[in-house]
Amino acid sequence: MAEKLVRAVEALALPHERSPLGHVSISVGIASMRNDGNSPAQTLVQRADAALYRAKAQGRNRVEWD
Repeated sequence: MAEKLVRAVEALALPHERSPLGHVSISVGIASMRNDGNSPAQTLVQRADAALYRAKAQGRNRVEWD
C-alpha cells in the first residue's frame, strides 16, 4: 500500500519548486512489532520515524522498512 501511495503521488507530477525532486513527493517509514506487553507503543513510532528519515536521506520519494 505504501508503494502504491508513493507512485500515485509521483504520477500526479505536481510542481514543487523547493523540492530537490522538483515535484511533490512522499516518503514513508514503516515499522512493525509484536505486542508482547513489554514494549511501549512509542518504540513502534520511533522505529517508523527512523525509517522515514532513512527514506528521506536516501533520496526521498520512497518507502523504507524497519
